Amino acid sequence: MSYRLLSMLSKIVGIILYFIKFQINMDRNNRAIRPWPRRNPDPEQEEPNEINARKLRIFIFKVYLCAAILCLLSAIPWICVSVLKPPVYSDIPVPPFMWLIITFVLLTVLSCAPQTPVTLWLCWGLVLGSLFFITLFGCYFVVLMSVWVVVGAMGISVVLLALLHLYGAKAPMLMLPNMLCTCAVMLVGFITLFVLLMMSLFTNDGRYVLASAIVFFIIVIFLAPFQASFICGRLQQVPYGEVASCANGIYMHFCFLATCLMIFASFTK
Repeated sequence: MSYRLLSMLSKIVGIILYFIKFQINMDRNNRAIRPWPRRNPDPEQEEPNEINARKLRIFIFKVYLCAAILCLLSAIPWICVSVLKPPVYSDIPVPPFMWLIITFVLLTVLSCAPQTPVTLWLCWGLVLGSLFFITLFGCYFVVLMSVWVVVGAMGISVVLLALLHLYGAKAPMLMLPNMLCTCAVMLVGFITLFVLLMMSLFTNDGRYVLASAIVFFIIVIFLAPFQASFICGRLQQVPYGEVASCANGIYMHFCFLATCLMIFASFTK
């Protein structure tokens, strides 16, 4: 029961910290969709109709290649931990939510830091640092699950995320959620999540955790196509120089989808 309560507390902290971090990222990325021009435009940031097609393809390839590597760097340790079943809780006597707090600090610095050639290695260091602590946090829970559940959840997450990004990159803009729709879903979803997670914390009822995972799953489904549109330059601007944050965003969505699917699987037993 103590592990279950600790798991619930960690999920609450993780989801709330993620939404705060996402709002910071959205504030920075709003530069790409605001209707008025910037006073000091960056010469490296070009309008979509002036973008060189080859340059855009290279940027997209870098983002998705780096995102795939980041996902592998977490997936392989999680599979190994799920197979070997090491005593994570006794070997690392630190509450899991502590790693999430450190991750939040790193991601906040990454979201606020200007991504220029000078700060390139700093940004990647922050991404890899957050990846390390997220992977460490996940080890506390994958050790309690079957390896087939872990592999299946991550595999389905990869396929689903690939389809959502393909939809966001190729579908007509009229069929994609716009900024207003995305923000509305975020607002409603955050309020619903907060209520459900508080109920699960005070009542210790696992059904609220399941409902929270369903709501969170729907939110990620809405966010992934919007993120793909931003990466592919369909929102008036291509985020050149932001490979680290774009790849990290895809990696975060992979982690959240896999987590939701693992929660669904745990309730089907």
